[in-house]
Amino acid sequence: LSLGKVCGDAIECPFHGFRFAPDGRCVRVPAEGPDWDIPAHFRVDTWPVVEVDDYVWAWRGPDVAAADRPAPPRLDLVDGMHFGEIHYEWQAHYTRAIENVLDYSHLPFVHRKSIGAFIRDPVTRVRTEDHETGFLFFQVRDRGSDRQYVDFRYPNLWFNRIGKNYLLGATFVPIDATHTEVYVRWYHRVPRPLHPLVNVLGRFSQYLVFNDDLPIVASQRPANADDAEDDRLVPSDGGLIAFRKLRKFHQTQVTDTLNAPDGTHIAS
Repeated sequence: LSLGKVCGDAIECPFHGFRFAPDGRCVRVPAEGPDWDIPAHFRVDTWPVVEVDDYVWAWRGPDVAAADRPAPPRLDLVDGMHFGEIHYEWQAHYTRAIENVLDYSHLPFVHRKSIGAFIRDPVTRVRTEDHETGFLFFQVRDRGSDRQYVDFRYPNLWFNRIGKNYLLGATFVPIDATHTEVYVRWYHRVPRPLHPLVNVLGRFSQYLVFNDDLPIVASQRPANADDAEDDRLVPSDGGLIAFRKLRKFHQTQVTDTLNAPDGTHIAS
């Protein structure tokens, strides 16, 4: 259906023209004529969706009320900024892809020929600060109002504040158990005539950096970080620890909702 087209409130399949209503029911089978009684089991799976800040968020978890689903994160951090974008597929579960960008200590090793080339001391001291929708993550040595930091917003939105006028952003969209589509953006305040130049530099730099990560992340086992209970994490893994804690919190909230006798939300 992703190759089909929207016809009113329905989606039309590009293969045989079947049309499906918003609730998943098949409402048209052209080859059988308009009077054919379409069987009730002719339907597709559907998920609740909501559009926030030009992103479309689909809830693929358990069937719970809208109030019991995590609210989609906002992009207020980049209000008023221009951006360029690329996207590509990683051969990794999205939890592992996210954890990769929440880790400073791999920079002098995985990125020794790019952004880690100038790191002389591999000792990494990190700190996390929780906020309403996620957490901030930064190296202790970065202080002051213009410091570099990472802002992670649950469930899959990542920002890297490099300076007050330049941020990197990435959205990690799960495809299946071993593949993730990553949408990378570079946000800036450069005058419009220079946007083409900024976009060329943005595409090249992001390819250069993330291309280092791909084989490492693809090799991690178990593929899903939720199954990695035997991982031996160290203090410099503060970003991963915060991510797993946040993820577990939200998973527990949904579980508590499903287990409530009257179906109401009981998690604090």
